[in-house]
Amino acid sequence: MLPGCFSCTLLVICVWTATSAGEHMKGSLLLVVGMDSFRWDFLNRAQTPNFDYIIENGVRAQHLVNVFPTKSAPNWYTILTGLYPESHGLVNNHVYEPKIDPDKPIIAIVSQSEDPILWGNAEPIWIINQRQGGVSGVLNFPFAMTVSYNGMVANFTTNTYINDTTNEERVDMIVELFASGAINFGMIYYHEVDHACHKYGPESPEVDGVIEEMDAVVGYLVKKLKESNLYDVINIMFVADHGQRKMYPKQTVFLNEYIDPSLYLGFQDNPVYSIFPHNVSQTQDIVNNLTRANNLTVCTKDTIPEKYHYRNNDRIPPILLVADKGWNVAQNKSEEPYWEKTIGEHGYGNDDPKMWPFFVARGPAFKKGHTHAEPFNTVDLYSIMCHIMKLEPAPHNGSLENVKHVLADYKTPEQPSVLRGIIDLFIIGVVIETCILLATCSKLHRYKVQVKKMKRSAIEEEGLLDSPES
Repeated sequence: MLPGCFSCTLLVICVWTATSAGEHMKGSLLLVVGMDSFRWDFLNRAQTPNFDYIIENGVRAQHLVNVFPTKSAPNWYTILTGLYPESHGLVNNHVYEPKIDPDKPIIAIVSQSEDPILWGNAEPIWIINQRQGGVSGVLNFPFAMTVSYNGMVANFTTNTYINDTTNEERVDMIVELFASGAINFGMIYYHEVDHACHKYGPESPEVDGVIEEMDAVVGYLVKKLKESNLYDVINIMFVADHGQRKMYPKQTVFLNEYIDPSLYLGFQDNPVYSIFPHNVSQTQDIVNNLTRANNLTVCTKDTIPEKYHYRNNDRIPPILLVADKGWNVAQNKSEEPYWEKTIGEHGYGNDDPKMWPFFVARGPAFKKGHTHAEPFNTVDLYSIMCHIMKLEPAPHNGSLENVKHVLADYKTPEQPSVLRGIIDLFIIGVVIETCILLATCSKLHRYKVQVKKMKRSAIEEEGLLDSPES
């Protein structure tokens, strides 16, 4: 290529690349605020001016549909990986994995295990971000702590997911990480709504007070982001793992009234109970006896409803029990005092509206003023996060297509935007035309030089030029 043509082409390509890079970086900062047990309708019953301020310029979904069982461990890990529990392996708060411990289940939500057997090689979104060049700050969030995923931990994290930092201190820490340029992705977590729902019941005035406390957190976050000149460039997602419903402690099914406890290994994630028979041949007898109980659904693994996506994992028990709404299940009455102190609960089917969580978001990536967006699944939140940060997602069960109605900048990958296509064609056309023009000019210049040489030769041959001696 000619030097002039090369220089011009390089200039145009540099401008093109800079434009594309600018588009890539614009609005790619993401903060996820997790609020445990924040049910979809909680914003309708308390004074929440700061949430309202976010929603006016952002998105609020009617509700999310979470995964079964509607407990914290399976649902947070679904949000973080985009996988159903049968795929990511955290099938309940308590996970029975005999390869790690054959005698008792692991409490997954607080596990510090680095054994890849537990995590099933599913990596949370902050690890995906880091593997692709990003930096993550994950404060007080489940499954962050000091857990290593295939040798990698969150760049910035805390030792526990519930600690003594104040609501404001968590905001201060995460905003400082963003403001200093240390991270492009952050997560913070609040358990306060969950605690109040369990203790007082989800319909209590005490929960209303905690909802307003969380609204104050939102107001403080907005204030700190504005002070740091981040508010208009960062994307914020407020999400929850599940809702809660009122539970009646005296409404409990006691399993020892129907089956012999010595026949099985069982553990409780109320209102769900998992049974692993010691002898597989006794499975049907156990099932037959349990079907005599009222207010209890008894499933074998192959009869669990397909809509739950809860069959294809060895950790899912051969016999799964789910108490009716508002009911509990326990092995015997010795566990009753615990339930007398629990007024709210979750874990029921994800077709129960009381189990549905909320979703609120704002930022460059989200539509503005979309206050009543169609519901979608929590398994799709992973796609939103990867889209915002421009990450190549790991294999997952969600789809970006399912959440396009909340995104401002959505376009199908196979169909680039018309404007981008026009710009690209224009730039290519400029490059081609410039090269043609330069090549034509160069050719014309060479032709003129050649003509002059030919004329000079002809004149010299006819002796019209003065000789050097004359």
